[in-house]
Amino acid sequence: MTSHVVSQPRWLGLVVLAWLALAVLVAASGRLATIPFPGPQIVIVALVALLLFLGTRVASVRAWIDALPLRVLTGMHISRFIGLAFLLYAARGALSPVFAERAGIGDIVSAIGALALVLSGEPRTARHRALYGVWNVVGLLDFVVVVVTAAWVGLQGTTPGVAPLVHLPLSLLPTFAVPILVASHVFIFRRLRALAREQARHAS
Repeated sequence: MTSHVVSQPRWLGLVVLAWLALAVLVAASGRLATIPFPGPQIVIVALVALLLFLGTRVASVRAWIDALPLRVLTGMHISRFIGLAFLLYAARGALSPVFAERAGIGDIVSAIGALALVLSGEPRTARHRALYGVWNVVGLLDFVVVVVTAAWVGLQGTTPGVAPLVHLPLSLLPTFAVPILVASHVFIFRRLRALAREQARHAS
């Protein structure tokens, strides 16, 4: 799919800003920390579902996403160097070591892969697309591991647990950043399929 200039819907930017403000307010009020299991996981799934609906069913949003360079969607995941923060929190005894190791190392690997792909350019060959595809699968599975591990640690009731994830600033990960990044993995899969079809047509 050839990228072209498509403006972001104005209302979408306002919605994202309002969502971010709400995420900050809910965490600052302490209400996020009072949500019992599996509340946080339901919040993440619901937000991802909403983003996927917007990105696949709302024509203006879908057109804007499909016009973004693939490297932009991939480059968003460089932010996953935040995994270093998990390791630092665990080193200070503020976060479960099990969660920190799985989430932290997985995120760092995903961030390194995203950076390497961004530097490699847009995928123009089948092998290059395959590299994007493998990274995309690994990055998405990392999020699954993170969510499942957070739930498991929370149910164990051990100390330290995952309390920092429901307090600012880390609370913005499950309530804002993670749903966006998970949805972006799905959009990247869609873009890779479209790119493969386009390149196959040009080759025939």
